Amino acid sequence: MMTWQVALAVAAALFGAFIVWRVRPSFGPRKVTKAHREAFAAARARVLAATTPVERALALCDAGDARASMAGNVGSVVGYYLRAMRSDPTSAEPIARAAHTLHRRPRTLESLLWRRLGSTPWDGTHRPSAIAALIALERVYATALRNRTRASALRFALDALGSPVKPPSPRADVADRG
Repeated sequence: MMTWQVALAVAAALFGAFIVWRVRPSFGPRKVTKAHREAFAAARARVLAATTPVERALALCDAGDARASMAGNVGSVVGYYLRAMRSDPTSAEPIARAAHTLHRRPRTLESLLWRRLGSTPWDGTHRPSAIAALIALERVYATALRNRTRASALRFALDALGSPVKPPSPRADVADRG
């Protein structure tokens, strides 16, 4: 066999191994216990039974948390959090819960937070939720996505809104990963 053919075969094998490595989380069974299913069903029942926007938002957050613990598409988790944010747009609770649940998926969290920031004004009764979204987004850019320019811009926006955020220490994200 010629040397270029060997090199091509090796490159193809490495590419195949890389693809398998990247999709490995979707392989294999992920245990969804009866408790997970029951928690999700109870949260969905509470969503239907909610009478106020605050109750509905909290129940939707619970459903998002429960759905995140189950196997499946993260899109449904994002959908529950978006519905919670729309149900009670003045509350910072759905934003904090989404940031906590989706912290291992920074791109998904980034998209969710930008959707939230673009959907409602940042003043008046919506101010606390806008500040919570900006703080969470600033943390995503400062740590997981490592985009200093965007993190700095968000710190300036927070400062302009009267809610300054300390820049993270350079060693803080290293300690979090340890």
